[in-house]
Amino acid sequence: MSTTPSSTVEAASSIATISGTLSRLLGHAAGQGRSVTAWRVLSVLDRDGAQRVGDLAIAQRVAQPTMTGLVIRLEHDQLVSRRADPNDRRASLVELTDSGKAEVDAYRLRAISALTSGIQALPETEQQILASAAPLLQKVCDELATQLDK
Repeated sequence: MSTTPSSTVEAASSIATISGTLSRLLGHAAGQGRSVTAWRVLSVLDRDGAQRVGDLAIAQRVAQPTMTGLVIRLEHDQLVSRRADPNDRRASLVELTDSGKAEVDAYRLRAISALTSGIQALPETEQQILASAAPLLQKVCDELATQLDK
């Protein structure tokens, strides 16, 4: 099935708007007072492992001093810790603590629960359509990530 460029643009526009709204709503439902950026940083550390503050800042598109302040707050809450970077002793790596891992896991469960509730409100046929779209959205994310890495 081919799509015209205008239908592709419309689909992209809808997906971008909806995904932003979904992210905001899930963050509100599951976030328990932490910023969206804080949850993204914790999730990235969980998924990708320890990282430098500067790399976290670049990935989250915030200034390094902003990320430093966030890391200090997360460190104060014992969700992350810092250790020397083995490749450069002048730098430090931020890593998730066991408590941070537990927080991320709980956040994800709250978000999944909220989303599950919304999905269950749909008719069964729409639930199946949505389930079949998830792998396609992942492919789109993978392609976008590849383009951004170039």
